[in-house]
Amino acid sequence: MLARTEVTNIQQTPAVLPTVLSVRAVGKSFGGLHAVNDVGFDVGAGEVVGLIGPNGAGKTTMFNLVSGQQKPDRGSVTFDGVDVTALAPSAAKRRGIMRSYQDGGIFSKMTAAENVMVPMLARGLKPRQADDLARKALGRLGLSPVVDELAERLSGGQRKLIDFARCAVSEASLVLLDEPTNGVHPSIASTMAEVIRERQEAGVACVIISHDLPWIFSLCSRVVVMVAGEKMTEGLPEVVGADPRVHAAYL
Repeated sequence: MLARTEVTNIQQTPAVLPTVLSVRAVGKSFGGLHAVNDVGFDVGAGEVVGLIGPNGAGKTTMFNLVSGQQKPDRGSVTFDGVDVTALAPSAAKRRGIMRSYQDGGIFSKMTAAENVMVPMLARGLKPRQADDLARKALGRLGLSPVVDELAERLSGGQRKLIDFARCAVSEASLVLLDEPTNGVHPSIASTMAEVIRERQEAGVACVIISHDLPWIFSLCSRVVVMVAGEKMTEGLPEVVGADPRVHAAYL
């Protein structure tokens, strides 16, 4: 467990963006294990923030707490000025929080295109329009040959791309991406970065968990580092990347 005195904000970006997500002293324990221990950070509208740390740091648990998959034992989560700490996942999604999953959490008995259509149909798009947009989104990610294949027949990397495409076509104002490039070809990872930047230009905020540090450092304006359930540090990618404590955490 890290000493609380080690938590620093070494060089945050200026507070020029309105805050879309505010996490305050959030904690979650499972038995005697503190999966997340008094962690806090903000995300501005249209900001892309990295959430990094070694395995077991509590990153995915943090996503679960923000998206309503789990309830924190303490602390608060505010989204667009509204306390969403106790919201169910469906309610959080309706408010504009969308997330992906490490295992590509999609519907196995639906085709790739049908999976991507789900958020568009939910907001009232006509099936033909949703189908067209889904095929374009999947084609951009190199999945045109499998758009009509059942998801259960696809590889783990392909399933993750479907999950990413589903997030990209949603109208969420906050997207949480959990290891989006894991198992994905580097050229497709570059395309994913382009999509994220386009959504950023449209005002969509994004928090990304990734072990691909060069990719995430090139994409994010700010990086939060978690170790053993606690926030070690937060700051600009180049500053975080030069921090010897961050290097030590990955060894």
